[in-house]
Amino acid sequence: MISRILLVVVVALAAALSVEGFAPAFFRPAAATSTSLFSCRTNAKREKRQRNRENMRKYATPGRRGMSRRKILKKAQSSKARQEENEFIAKCFITGPVPNMEES
Repeated sequence: MISRILLVVVVALAAALSVEGFAPAFFRPAAATSTSLFSCRTNAKREKRQRNRENMRKYATPGRRGMSRRKILKKAQSSKARQEENEFIAKCFITGPVPNMEES
């Protein structure tokens, strides 16, 4: 009989101690712990920004800064049109003998 009561007390005590982990914590002053945690978080963010900046520079494509595909194609097209225009203007002003002109 005593062993049964002792067993019930031990089981009840174990249940009470295991439930403590799920119970809400008592009020703790926030100033004691949050300052150090937030400073650590700020440092982590700063380090992450630095890492991102370094990786951006490391893996950036060097030849195409700020040039979209459309801009590149338009530049090529305008260059071709400019070249054809210059060739036409050059042909217009070619000097040579005038055909079928009789000298008097």
